[in-house]
Amino acid sequence: MRFLKVSLRFFCVGCWIWMASGCGLDPRARFEGEVRGMIAEAQRGKYLELEGAMSAGLKGRIQSEGWEPKAALAVVARRDREEGAMYQLRDVPKLEGSYAEAEIGRVAGGREKRMVVPFVREDGKWRVAAAYRDGRSWEGEDF
Repeated sequence: MRFLKVSLRFFCVGCWIWMASGCGLDPRARFEGEVRGMIAEAQRGKYLELEGAMSAGLKGRIQSEGWEPKAALAVVARRDREEGAMYQLRDVPKLEGSYAEAEIGRVAGGREKRMVVPFVREDGKWRVAAAYRDGRSWEGEDF
């Protein structure tokens, strides 16, 4: 019986640590985990699977410019392969309810370019947004 109490206690502590590390209690850690997952997909060359990480608004914006989301992702994948680009999450400057921004670093050719990417929460997941909440342009240089 004593073994059962100790095992149950370790199980409860383990569950609490697991939830606190990004799977339940901390919204920032959960957001960072989802963004890191998207970056990992890109690092593995699975760009086409990132279409699911695009918000409905972003897909509509891409289509309004005459592209299909998969075609746009294929162009980015080819460019990243040619340049040997790697991505890293650098910071989370804003996290407010269903809107967030992530500072992403793109390293290619020994140089790093950073950009702030907007995200919205749709269907229980974080997705790349079509626009910044404060009206900034995607085309503007952040750093």
